[in-house]
Amino acid sequence: MAKHTHDVIIVGGGSGGLTAAVGCAQLGMKTALIDKERLGGDCLHYGCVPSKTLIKTATVFHQAKTGSHFGLSDMDPGAVDMAKVNARIAGVIAEIEKHDSPERFTKLGAEVFLGQAEFTSPHEMRFNGDQTLSAPKIILATGSSPRAIPFPGIEEAGYITNVDAFSLPSLPKRLVTIGAGPIGIELSQAFTRLGSKVTIVDIAPQIMPREDADMAEVVRTQITSEGVELRLGAKIARVEKVGAVKKIYLEGNPEEVLEADEILMAVGRQGNSGDLNLPAAGVAVDRSFVTVNSKLQSSQKHIYAVGDINGRYLFTHVAGAEGSVAVRRVALHAGGSMNYQHVPWVTYTEPELASIGYNEMRAKEAGIAYHTAVKPISSVDRAQAEGEVEGQIKMILDKKDRVLGVQIVGIHAGELIGPSLYAVRGGWKLRQLRTMFPYPTLSEITGKAISGYMAPKLFNDRVRGVLRTLFRYRGDGGEGYK
Repeated sequence: MAKHTHDVIIVGGGSGGLTAAVGCAQLGMKTALIDKERLGGDCLHYGCVPSKTLIKTATVFHQAKTGSHFGLSDMDPGAVDMAKVNARIAGVIAEIEKHDSPERFTKLGAEVFLGQAEFTSPHEMRFNGDQTLSAPKIILATGSSPRAIPFPGIEEAGYITNVDAFSLPSLPKRLVTIGAGPIGIELSQAFTRLGSKVTIVDIAPQIMPREDADMAEVVRTQITSEGVELRLGAKIARVEKVGAVKKIYLEGNPEEVLEADEILMAVGRQGNSGDLNLPAAGVAVDRSFVTVNSKLQSSQKHIYAVGDINGRYLFTHVAGAEGSVAVRRVALHAGGSMNYQHVPWVTYTEPELASIGYNEMRAKEAGIAYHTAVKPISSVDRAQAEGEVEGQIKMILDKKDRVLGVQIVGIHAGELIGPSLYAVRGGWKLRQLRTMFPYPTLSEITGKAISGYMAPKLFNDRVRGVLRTLFRYRGDGGEGYK
């Protein structure tokens, strides 16, 4: 048996890699954790944490300007000082980063190496050009980076991505966002609220094309009411820079020209696989992402890929879950695989859009017969009090009323989706979600959706006829349940 320096090598210090490193080290494996620069991953430094911090700042600023919506006076909070905004973002990152320090993971039993690693053989990796580490098991968790579309002239004109968006020296007066997916929509609304004039360009016919059109429409209505302009179904012909102005030319007759101080590229992600020398390990790649099976094994069965690098679902919570599966398989030699049908996600616009399981679009694509239980957020008294009544809950049910999926668009949708996670994963019937929800809370929306769906099954002429016969009731049932 070959002698190795470690029992497992983990490459990448984001959510997936850190989860795997803690699990393997705590279970007694000699664990090497390698990251190119610092632990925490893209989510901490350039993604989830800074974006949600910026969104909160933008929300507070927006509410100050729209106090009349809450029976107050509209206020002028003054100009946005991006240096102060950036300082707050950096402070939040620094506070969370304490939990991802190399010292902490060293104390938990892992050896932490900072620098570039690449394969020299299926079991060996060269670190920082001169040191060789080897292990019988290797877990890749190197994440992803912003993808860019090479429009003619875009490189010369210059653009920013999520990596740059949280450290801008000043607020761009005019911002053109390329991409109407979650990242583009979230940041566009935030910058609009801070005072930028934002236009979103996308070739797709709707924003957030993975979502049902009626759910995405709620978000579209809100962001456009705040001033975001949309150019959907549009193709960019070329980009050029004239002085300090960046011009984006849209195909058409005549061409439309958008002018911007900054261009935000938000067209998706690419896997961070290029520096790993994967051919030396015989690991297959598809469009920069490491191909894996449901057990997260690459084409080399002893090499696993977790998180964004495998290209499945590019979310921090998915990376953590995949890291846990890898620990079970590598450290415990137990079974375990990923079921991506149970992946939840949230787009953190205002209103938020949360999803778990099938929506109508995916159910149709899968050929699944379904029906829906729908209830507007405005039916909840707490939403009325909060002044946030836009949106709805939509529950996707099979013929036996089992919950196949739930989508919520509205205030705090990401928090409200919680009970539905259990229902979808457990294959619950709708009635199993029924419980007493506290009043007045937003959580009542789930109960109201269930009651609204079940009411016609109980309050109908057939049931009334049976009860009249049995108990000689005399009521006519009124106008029906609302």
